[in-house]
Amino acid sequence: MKRNRLPGNIGVYLLFGLLFIVVLILLPRKARFNYEYAKGGQWRYETLTAAFDFPILKTESQLLEDKEAASEELKLCFKPDYDVVRRSLTGVENLNLAPETKAKLMEVLSDIYSRGVVDAAQLPQESEVIYIRKDKHYTPMVAGEVFTVSSAKNSLYRGLFYNAGSAVNLDSELEASGAYDLIRPNLVRDTEGELLLQAYRGTETVSPTNGYIAAGQEIVAHGEVITSEIFQVLESYKAEYNRSVGYSGSRLQMWLGNALFALLFCILVFLAVLYCNPELFDNPVKLLYFLFIIGITVTAALLVGKPRTAYLFMVPFTLFCLYLLPYFPKSLIALTYCIELLTIPLFVSGGWEVYMVELIAGMIIIYAFGLISKSWHQFIMALCVFASMLVMYISFRLLEGTLDSFSTDHLVFLLIGAFLPIAGYPLIFLMERMFGLVSAARLEELCDTNNKLLQELSMKAPGTFQHCLAVMNMADAAARSIDADVPLIRAGAMYHDVGKLANPLCFIENETLGAKYHENLTPQQSAAAILQHVPDGLDIAKKYKIPQVVCDFIDTHHGVSCTGYFYSKYINDGGDPADKALFTYRGRKPWTKEQAILMLCDSIEAASRTLKDNAPETFDAFVEKMFRAKIDDGQLDDTVLTVKELMTIKAVLKDYLGRLYHARVVYPASK
Repeated sequence: MKRNRLPGNIGVYLLFGLLFIVVLILLPRKARFNYEYAKGGQWRYETLTAAFDFPILKTESQLLEDKEAASEELKLCFKPDYDVVRRSLTGVENLNLAPETKAKLMEVLSDIYSRGVVDAAQLPQESEVIYIRKDKHYTPMVAGEVFTVSSAKNSLYRGLFYNAGSAVNLDSELEASGAYDLIRPNLVRDTEGELLLQAYRGTETVSPTNGYIAAGQEIVAHGEVITSEIFQVLESYKAEYNRSVGYSGSRLQMWLGNALFALLFCILVFLAVLYCNPELFDNPVKLLYFLFIIGITVTAALLVGKPRTAYLFMVPFTLFCLYLLPYFPKSLIALTYCIELLTIPLFVSGGWEVYMVELIAGMIIIYAFGLISKSWHQFIMALCVFASMLVMYISFRLLEGTLDSFSTDHLVFLLIGAFLPIAGYPLIFLMERMFGLVSAARLEELCDTNNKLLQELSMKAPGTFQHCLAVMNMADAAARSIDADVPLIRAGAMYHDVGKLANPLCFIENETLGAKYHENLTPQQSAAAILQHVPDGLDIAKKYKIPQVVCDFIDTHHGVSCTGYFYSKYINDGGDPADKALFTYRGRKPWTKEQAILMLCDSIEAASRTLKDNAPETFDAFVEKMFRAKIDDGQLDDTVLTVKELMTIKAVLKDYLGRLYHARVVYPASK
């Protein structure tokens, strides 16, 4: 039996080194606000004093109210009407005035219209700011800086008066000629612009702060109830702290601390594999996939939680469990899941709540994994996960002493995090292709007796096909008793003797009446034909693209054992015992629990057909004999089966044979 030992393959350590680098790069490199608090709860820490000056940020509701109030203020906006200006200037030519007066009138009117003329009824009563559209921009002006019709007439008179010198009748002349009538408002209300200005005023001119805290000022005292005002001050302090406070030590110390954490993290994962599934070290591709999923989990935890901790509720951490469950033991997944989630509370503010919520969700997923492939049952599983997450979330709110901090946003995040794994689980088939793994769904597909290879086996070698079915059911019972991989061992049992397709009549279970394949063969020839079914099986499996993990059952179901019948016959005929290699399988000894179980069940099922009675004592002695033969022959030396597991398998197989070969009632003959 194998014991927990350090792997000798350097590739294993290189893969864990890669995980170390990934974690080290992802770890944060600045200080974190290490306080957890909630509105309505008590401040559990020492009295907190501001270490620096910072502004008090307004809440979202306060900002919204201020923006609405600012947008309600009417902003007058005007745009020029160039047609009015053109008509006025054109009308000067039709006036009954001297040419030099017309020229000056044209000049003065142009100056007036350049500042703008507004209807007096549309101007505010007080000297407020109005906005004039020029090209695509709005220019603010004091309302008194633009002309009304009345002030424009006065300006026109003054401009012409200074030019005319002592013209006493100028006002009457302008009135009589119709010059005053040329002045019309050229600035009209721009309602579209007013709406734009109101929106701008509501978003850009409202201050986001509401006060100021100086360095050294007390923020909250120990045991003080966190009111809404104190909560907002703490949130403002936290935001400023996370934005501006960096790592206070040297960069060397920071990198050293992160490196130590990353190293210890990788050591914990390594030990989890060593204690729960040490044979994983012998499969580099599978180990790479395992560490890849861990790397994704850590990346999600450290990156998603940066902008807002609550976003982590949406991350489908349980999906990463689902990606591991088809290929690894539940004990390894549960332990590793607890380890990889540790990055949340250690490096994300308020992360312990997320850790506990995701931990309970992961444990339920691991327990109820069988429901993921059962149509609508997967939604029941998702509902159970959501309910557990919600209960844990509410428990934290109750521990804070109030439900005021219960957030509907968090509720939506929890719902997304619970149901997202259902949508993301089909990606496992892409992962399976990328890493060359075999899922439970793929193994169940291989066990379908309607597939081409098994149909061919049932037609050409019906006895072998029935033998495979019987071994599969027997191995299934044994595997369940010790929590081995049932889908894997069922697939291995269905294909372990597929090599007999190459020469089905060579094997007694496929012989027809009157046909004796070995009748005219020497023991050496018969043994060679029997031994050949293992390499033939590997060739056939390769042709039909059977996964390697299933092919391993073909290679190990006889291990390096001897064809006892023909070897004994050879010795009895005077053969040399040193020629045992001619009668020995050239496969490999089983190294997994499933391979060892299949070897035992294959031998027991075949040999049980020679039993003469079905007494319980007969089955007990028979199973003990078969187990002892395999152990004494060294066929189980490389497996990881414990003595306790062997005893359990023995008991199951004895009971199974007793129920399989039970006595039948003899029906009396009819008179």
